Amino acid sequence: MSLRAAIAVVCFAVSVAACAGEMVTSQGAPRGVDNPAITASPTTAPAIATTTTTTTTTQPPTVSAGLAVVTEGGAPIFSEPGGTRDFVIHEGILLGFDSREGNFLEVVTTCNDTAWVRATDVNVIPKARRSVDSGQADLAKATIVVDPGHGSRDWGGVGPTGLTEKEVNLDVSRRLRDLLLTNHDVNWSTGAIQDGTTVPAVNAVFLTRDPDGAFDGDYELGLAYRSHIANSAGADVFVSIHHNTVPTADPDGPGSEIFYAWSVDDSDRLASLIHQELLLSLSGFDVDWKGGLIRGARARIDPETDTDYYGILRRANMPSVIVEGAYISEPEEEALLRTVEWRDAYAEAVYRGIVRFLTTPEFGEDVNEPEVFTSNAGTASTSSCVVPEQPGS
Repeated sequence: MSLRAAIAVVCFAVSVAACAGEMVTSQGAPRGVDNPAITASPTTAPAIATTTTTTTTTQPPTVSAGLAVVTEGGAPIFSEPGGTRDFVIHEGILLGFDSREGNFLEVVTTCNDTAWVRATDVNVIPKARRSVDSGQADLAKATIVVDPGHGSRDWGGVGPTGLTEKEVNLDVSRRLRDLLLTNHDVNWSTGAIQDGTTVPAVNAVFLTRDPDGAFDGDYELGLAYRSHIANSAGADVFVSIHHNTVPTADPDGPGSEIFYAWSVDDSDRLASLIHQELLLSLSGFDVDWKGGLIRGARARIDPETDTDYYGILRRANMPSVIVEGAYISEPEEEALLRTVEWRDAYAEAVYRGIVRFLTTPEFGEDVNEPEVFTSNAGTASTSSCVVPEQPGS
């Protein structure tokens, strides 16, 4: 699906009126680019009555919070509304905003900086509204944000033969997005997924970096940006896809770990269900598994602030998790991570966990109490981060 088509679908699914004033050109066609930064499930456009005798019109509401997709040719970025432009950000980049001044939207750039962009230079997607609590959700109305960890010079873990975590994370995230946007039947005993009708596609899925977007999705993102996208989207679920390094134990099964947002209710339940589904999907692989001393769903607390240790979870305001699928640092697991079978199994497990979380009150096993974390898990600095700029601008 092209970005032009995807944006139109999301507008109809979320709010036709809210998008109409800021996404339509003088010819009435959505503005967009060929490489999608967002994707939405197929939605039938509502019938709109027309008349030739109407003498008044209703202006669409001004959107003050949501997502902005940079349109073809890029969009000028300003340090203040109406000021001199600083640079032109690359087409297809997704930006979150939660305030505006006139035609200017206040956004967070991919390098965590606050900036401004004109609403007329982007496609605006209004923030979704969470209508029901998790466990009772209508999947067809759900909004999911998937975050492929790392990117560009922040390559994450690296395997013994050079496989980088950033590339595996991106591919698994793409597969997860595609699953979420398709109707399925699921065998909950075996985990098998096939095309069907019992589990509907979700309304919209946003990737923080997209393999079909700028630089094939290989650009750096700050942690604040990632969380801001989820918050601005009004996501029901936020999942960050990762792989681990430096194991400390030899478990009798997959050493997958899921870190949940201690500060957000129900994040532990989301983590427990994804972990349960990972064990179901991954246990069939014949591997000498590595892992940590603590298995299952975990939360780490910063003793100095008494909040979530991980910034991406600390800043999110919906059920959120970081999923560590396997240990890329270990030869057998790195070889496994290169296979399509592994990547499909990982994506399918997270998919099933999300579906169960949104549609059932179920709680998985292996949920650990929050642990005070005094070590340094390590993260790439954004001090030299570069926002993707439009070529030729």
